[in-house]
Amino acid sequence: MKHHNDLVINYHVTEKCNYSCRFCYAQWNKPNEIHANGNKAETMLAFLASYFIKNPQNIVQQQMPYKNVRLNFAGGEPMLLQKRFSRLLTVAKNLGFELSLITNGHFLTENFIKQYASLFSIIGISYDSQLTISQKEIGRIDRKGESISSEGLLAKVALLRQVNPNIQIKINTVVNAVNKFEDFNQLITTINPVKWKVLQVLPVENEAFQITNQTFNNFLTRHKKLARYVSAEDNNSMTQSYLMINPEGKFYQNKLNGSGYTYSEGIIKKGVEEALQQIELDWTAFSNRYKKQEALYA
Repeated sequence: MKHHNDLVINYHVTEKCNYSCRFCYAQWNKPNEIHANGNKAETMLAFLASYFIKNPQNIVQQQMPYKNVRLNFAGGEPMLLQKRFSRLLTVAKNLGFELSLITNGHFLTENFIKQYASLFSIIGISYDSQLTISQKEIGRIDRKGESISSEGLLAKVALLRQVNPNIQIKINTVVNAVNKFEDFNQLITTINPVKWKVLQVLPVENEAFQITNQTFNNFLTRHKKLARYVSAEDNNSMTQSYLMINPEGKFYQNKLNGSGYTYSEGIIKKGVEEALQQIELDWTAFSNRYKKQEALYA
């Protein structure tokens, strides 16, 4: 059986965000976030490392053999946690995880990049529009009305690469009713990421931003020159194909009908294996998504 390079665990460390994207799916109704509860987040990370890194007989290895484990910090916006986030990064790295981050980029300051960029294998930046008016309509602006221009994005990417020449840059774009006609050809070509993840907006939170499958396919067709970068995911391919943890320290999955989530009990309370068995994972979809990703880097 072929081994995949990385098993990716997506830890949505916080629901809080400085933006208020109106179709955001990462919402759990103000959960009791374990990072704010003593050392519970560190305890959970130790449980995950013990099971996924140190236990070669774990059920994921049996279903989908892998070589490394990458902990992908997501949110909300993880970097809002500032020193707490930096502490979790250091702990996770010391436990043996490869590290990655999904961020809106707002807090990718020169100071943070110079201090911490070397810890990451991958940084993914969510960027849905180059137009200020569209960023505002989507909610991808902070309370001061500030957002990131395409020039600002390019500057951050350049500094990340300067500090860590081995870092992989990914761009994530959610195609929705606001940006469905926007042209990203020049921006993505200039950034030259290892992957441009193009996602169809999920109908979890706000139906007003939904688009048809045909509209999503039309967006992809208009960007066919970027095919070497594109990893496209429609609603079906995003269901039961990610290993995700919510801010409360529970595994969760999108429901098959696209509305809401199913949850395990707490990972600390039940242990990793029992909690993992309480959610549905489509191992074929899970494995196929990894094969598709690895083919991009071959």
